Amino acid sequence: MLDKMIVLADLGRVKAFRVTHDPLAPKPQIQPIYDCEFIEAHTRISDSVTDQAGSFGNGGNPGASVGENHNLRGETERRLIRTVAAKISELVHGEHCWYLAAGEEINGRIIVHLTPEARANLRKNIPADLVKTPKQELLDHFSAVTV
Repeated sequence: MLDKMIVLADLGRVKAFRVTHDPLAPKPQIQPIYDCEFIEAHTRISDSVTDQAGSFGNGGNPGASVGENHNLRGETERRLIRTVAAKISELVHGEHCWYLAAGEEINGRIIVHLTPEARANLRKNIPADLVKTPKQELLDHFSAVTV
C-alpha cells in the first residue's frame, strides 16, 4: 500500500507527517517530515506600524483622520493564506494521495490557492485546526488513512 501524507495548517504553522504501512506492525506508523512556523502570524500590528494615533497633529481639524490603516490585518491574513497554500502545494508536489486539516475559517481559502495538482490529489479535507494535536491522535481524525 502506498504511503500517505497528512498536512496540518493554521495561519502561523504548517506541519506534515508521513503515514507508512508496515505489514508486520499492528498500526500504521506516523513520522513528522516538516514543521514550519511563519513569524509574521505571531507579530502584532503595533510591531509593524510605527506611528501611534495622535502622534502627529491633524492641523487643528477636529475629527480628521489620523491615517490609520484599517486593512492591514486583513491584508496580513490574505498574505499568510497564500504563503500557507504555496508551502502546502510545494510539500505535496508528486504525492498521489494526501490529507489536509486546517481551521474551518481558513480551510476553503487555502484550498482555493493550492495548485491544481495539489487539489486533484487531496483525498480527505477536515475543517479543523489540528496543528497542536499530538501525532498519536492524528490517525483517529483521519480514519481513512489507516485502511
